[in-house]
Amino acid sequence: HTGFAYVTGVQTCALPIYGPAPSSGGIDWSTCRGAAAMMADLECGTLTVPLDPAEPSGETIELAVARSASTGSDSERIGSLVMNPGGPGGSGIDFLAGAAPAFPEELTDKFDLVSFDPRGVGESTPVRCIDDRTKDEQLTGDLSPDTGAELQRALADQQELLEGCKKNSASLLDHMSTADVAADMDVLREALGDEQLTYLGYSYGTSIGSVYATLFPDNVRALVLDGSVSPSATEEQQLLAQAQGFEHTYANFLAACDADPDCALGPDAAASIATVRSRLSDDPVEVGTGADARELGPDLFDLAIATALYDTTLWGTLAASISDIDDGGASTLLSLVDRQTGRQADGSYDNSSDAQMMVSCADSPERPSVDEATAAADRIQAAAPTFGGITAFGTLGCVDWPMAAEPLPAITGKGAPTILVVGTVGDPATPYEWAQQMSQTLESAVLLTYEGDGHTAFLRGGSCIEDAVVGYLVDLTPPAAGTRCPAETSEAAFTSIRDEVLSQFSEAGIPEKIANCIIDGIIDDLGEPSFNRLVLSDDQEQLTRLVTAQAVRCRVGG
Repeated sequence: HTGFAYVTGVQTCALPIYGPAPSSGGIDWSTCRGAAAMMADLECGTLTVPLDPAEPSGETIELAVARSASTGSDSERIGSLVMNPGGPGGSGIDFLAGAAPAFPEELTDKFDLVSFDPRGVGESTPVRCIDDRTKDEQLTGDLSPDTGAELQRALADQQELLEGCKKNSASLLDHMSTADVAADMDVLREALGDEQLTYLGYSYGTSIGSVYATLFPDNVRALVLDGSVSPSATEEQQLLAQAQGFEHTYANFLAACDADPDCALGPDAAASIATVRSRLSDDPVEVGTGADARELGPDLFDLAIATALYDTTLWGTLAASISDIDDGGASTLLSLVDRQTGRQADGSYDNSSDAQMMVSCADSPERPSVDEATAAADRIQAAAPTFGGITAFGTLGCVDWPMAAEPLPAITGKGAPTILVVGTVGDPATPYEWAQQMSQTLESAVLLTYEGDGHTAFLRGGSCIEDAVVGYLVDLTPPAAGTRCPAETSEAAFTSIRDEVLSQFSEAGIPEKIANCIIDGIIDDLGEPSFNRLVLSDDQEQLTRLVTAQAVRCRVGG
């Protein structure tokens, strides 16, 4: 889960003085409680850190930590590879549970793979601002207000969120900045027994890494920053660049669809989508019945499209869902929305969106007036007509928000060893120019470019990206300056979720006949929309249960 509208403002304050990381006494590892982490055979533990890093002997909070232990010999082991998946608000533990099997042996032999739920997130001391019913109501409102009444509702929603954060998460409200998270990560480094930090950060995780390099340069061994945020843009500049990034990748999606006979929206995908969007404005599609009923209108439709643009493997599912919007497609599109907003299959929400807003405002020094925020939103919408509407009013998010106790430092990374920044030319969420900015701002950075589409590159950008990142993490040898890796030729194939799961089964060594039997059996039992929703929700426990039951049937049936 990566943040759809993460913003961070310009900050030029002096560096906070934290002193040495407080001794944590190490981490007591044991079997994880979460189903996904348990099934991934991770070990879990808890780390105590100061609520305010500037007061190490003051009030404390807890961080949930997980690791996949190195598979190599003691002589091969280098240390820990600490990771953050982005957000802000993304669970590192959930990420590690899903991603650990995909890491190359060259890394798993030499590193313990470690991740953590940052302060306020997931299983760590959590923030919670508004309840599930209120989140549903806010999301089903108008996300792109264009009348006075709609703007007033958007402002009321923002104030309701702020008041909820003040009431329910007061102690963390001004201690959620990325500077706080970077200080936590230094405590984690020491607890892991590593003299220096080896780190992989995706998306917002690049902000954590760049702040860490600036605050703790002597403690850096190697940092990979993949899908970088901007180190210096204003909120308006960030939101505009992100909206235009989605416009760019959307144009690539349309062109790829029109050129591929397997795309369900061809031969004129733009016209097909425009027809559906126009219809939803007048006649939203209802999904479910009774208390579970939900509506797919034009704003959530656009949010679903934007979510699918993150990952080219979802482009086929997106096209098919729009084409079949009255026959299960709307349900899949809402599942894409849920993937972005943290809504679970039972209608509850994780706390990722609450944490995201608290971090975003903690990291921004800007507190615009309502008039200033709406004027900026108007400019963004004019410059990005397709996705400006659902991103532009992020400008309202920090109106009246309290300032952080430890704001962001000016990013320099001065004194840190070589840092590897990875940028994807067709990244919709963190545009390529941000990677260029980050590589120029960090004094020791090298930029590695992936020529494909989608959000971030490592683990999805092919052997050129993988070899460069692994070589840097293991041997501390960065790729040559200006290295560019070609797009994977199959990345924009318009396949279904079924086909993607089948491919994963094949890579895991499951015979094709058995794999087809398992997947088709589940689809027969659930129906394809429910199967798609289950996969998109990353419900590893339910998936494992269904796959196990079907595998038994398939083997018995021959």
